[in-house]
Amino acid sequence: MLIRCDGAPEIGFGHVVRCLALADELRDSHGCQVDFAMLRGPQGFAQVQAQGYAVYQPADGAEVLGEGHWLQELITSNQHQALILDVRTDLANAAVQSIRASGVLIVTIDDPSERRLLADLAFYPPVPQVERLDWTGFTGQRYVGWDWVLLGPQFAEAARRARARRAQSLTWAPYDDRQLTLLVTMGGSDPAGLTLMALEAIEKIDGDFRVLVVIGGGFVHDAALAEWLASAKRTYHVRRDVTDMASLMAEADLGIAAFGVTAYELAAMNVPAIYLCLSDDHAESASALMKQRFGVSFGYYKNKSAKSALMSIAETIAFLYNAENDINKAAVDGLGAVRIARIIGEAY
Repeated sequence: MLIRCDGAPEIGFGHVVRCLALADELRDSHGCQVDFAMLRGPQGFAQVQAQGYAVYQPADGAEVLGEGHWLQELITSNQHQALILDVRTDLANAAVQSIRASGVLIVTIDDPSERRLLADLAFYPPVPQVERLDWTGFTGQRYVGWDWVLLGPQFAEAARRARARRAQSLTWAPYDDRQLTLLVTMGGSDPAGLTLMALEAIEKIDGDFRVLVVIGGGFVHDAALAEWLASAKRTYHVRRDVTDMASLMAEADLGIAAFGVTAYELAAMNVPAIYLCLSDDHAESASALMKQRFGVSFGYYKNKSAKSALMSIAETIAFLYNAENDINKAAVDGLGAVRIARIIGEAY
């Protein structure tokens, strides 16, 4: 089967991370041969190849003919029997329809475009946008809920341990004798510079707490971060290219994160979080996690309300640790890849 996704600093690496989780499950538990088709990002290519998968990129002239034609040629020449789409490109509906008509299973992951209507299987987290979409003409099977959130395999067991540990500590508060740990993580590249925005807000908070800062391999603000850290009054522990994010999250009492895959990872680890959103669409999706009381969304980071909310970060931390507002304990268990792979395997 063929997985179509991309990962680059300007678009982030969340799609690659979750597709790799699904690919591993399909390969290791269901014996499937999995290849990747990618248009953008040498970092994304390297990430996929490092886990042992073939990566197909367009040959000279293939992009001129279009993404759909390129995928059709790939599928025909390699006899792929399933196509998994996790992209936000202009891939033509006609091409997807033609591929499906040839007998290839079409799977979409969190796809808001019209392509979803051509899928045999469509998977979504329970965000408000999904129910607002017009599903007229859809003949496949749709799966919506926390059970279908795709996370890496490291999160299933780590999330179980985190739930057990947090269940024994329901009265935690930010003012007890234990030093709290804040985790700041804005994805693999942080194109909007949210890391520095969050650190500037944290710097204004009094109190004794530890701050872990995670930056990915595609981080594009190294010089600005280094300059800022040199004059910071607080000590910040910076980690780069973390391979076991679940274990690092297990150390955290609070997450401050760009909304995306990381938000769901924090939810699985039962770490209350503050979300900064890269778009109004992300802000709407974040409302589903707020409804479950996983955390608090500050909305689209460019809005004035988001920037003013960051300045009240201390009050938000206190709110998140109020026992009366304790986060939901059961919604994300880290087994989404297992479930989705099983459904695909059965259909395949």
